Amino acid sequence: MSTADSTAEEIKALILEKAIDRFIRYGFGKTTMVEIARDCGMSAGNLYRYFESKFDIGVGVAQGYISNAEQILSDVVRRPGLKPAQRLEIFVLEKLRFMHSHIVEQPNVQDLVNNILDERWDLVELHREVQNALMSEILFEGNRTGEFKVADVAQAANAIYAMTTKYRLPYFFKNVTLEELEQEAKSVVSLMIQGLKG
Repeated sequence: MSTADSTAEEIKALILEKAIDRFIRYGFGKTTMVEIARDCGMSAGNLYRYFESKFDIGVGVAQGYISNAEQILSDVVRRPGLKPAQRLEIFVLEKLRFMHSHIVEQPNVQDLVNNILDERWDLVELHREVQNALMSEILFEGNRTGEFKVADVAQAANAIYAMTTKYRLPYFFKNVTLEELEQEAKSVVSLMIQGLKG
């Protein structure tokens, strides 16, 4: 794509795409704006027209990851033919798999996460709110069908978020396989579902 013929949004998308490749390969800390600019076929001065700093590019990349995760979880909530309990389990497992594939299988992404989230914890809070809203939809559906008996859906969604934190934090993925994490998560979800049935 020639930057001369591209819109600002297309150029920003190209910058983020090239930055992701470099962050994954070399890590956020070892990547420079000059290198990203070179990968995009532009000058560093031109790059600064679209992003004020490497940190801003990192935020854009992090927001892309978050958006992808939220789309996956939203798809679980909208997927037809699932009972609420099945939907809840798949919801937890899909987030675990997403985090595993993007952090454990691409360890330099953790470098990006550490650098960005220290300064932009609001991104985590917004993502938590989206996840809790989607979980609330599952719980409301369970109440409607009679599968669950949840008195306070918002409180229950927040509790589920807290109880499944281990399956979203890469710190807990060390020295354990994805299959082992999945089996443990299924056991945790099974216990939660028993409680949700009242």
